[in-house]
Amino acid sequence: MRNSTSPASSTNFSAARIVIVPALIAIAVTLTRLIGELHHWPKPLVNADVCGKAILGVVWLVPIFSIYFAMSLWRWRQPPRLSVTIALSAGGLLLKLAGTYIMEQHGPYLVRMGLNFALTLAGLLLQFVAWSQLAKILLVYGYLSRIPIAIVQFLAMRGAWGTHYDAIDPGFPKIGFWPTYLRVAFVPNIFFMEAYTVIAGVLIGSVACALLRRALPAHGVPA
Repeated sequence: MRNSTSPASSTNFSAARIVIVPALIAIAVTLTRLIGELHHWPKPLVNADVCGKAILGVVWLVPIFSIYFAMSLWRWRQPPRLSVTIALSAGGLLLKLAGTYIMEQHGPYLVRMGLNFALTLAGLLLQFVAWSQLAKILLVYGYLSRIPIAIVQFLAMRGAWGTHYDAIDPGFPKIGFWPTYLRVAFVPNIFFMEAYTVIAGVLIGSVACALLRRALPAHGVPA
């Protein structure tokens, strides 16, 4: 393995190069699912219900590409101490889950959203302490894969396409198009799903590198 301080590790590694293909795959999955829902493909391949889980979904790509990104970094530059990285990333995940739990409770919306945002942001920032290079790559991938979804949701909600992209819970308050879009589509896709991508991705990627270190101890990746 190349030494992390060698010139090759800084000149040959390209974050943009390893992100572009996964981002294009994510966009293709989004468009394929949209076509499937418009043409009423069967479940569980697609699912037009509110927050409908389906086989075709970019959320399932996060673990796959997290491992790919982490292994690409591992090849060119040794990751930080993996035991510390895993502990910090797991702590970030607990903060994210705590924010989600608070959001699902009863109470004033702005209070719940504020606490959820603060805890999620803390969990997200912790990933940049855990493994900054991987966190940056995952954040870029998150935006490249999620901004198209925000655009599709805007069009679907405007046109009432009958897909999960425009499905609204029956109990959701009638607050008009823009407030609804901001709450159910824009904010989740621009912040919360990116946070999920980075937090889950750093944890999965660091665990994958730890397993690789055990399989290839001669490479001397620090524990």
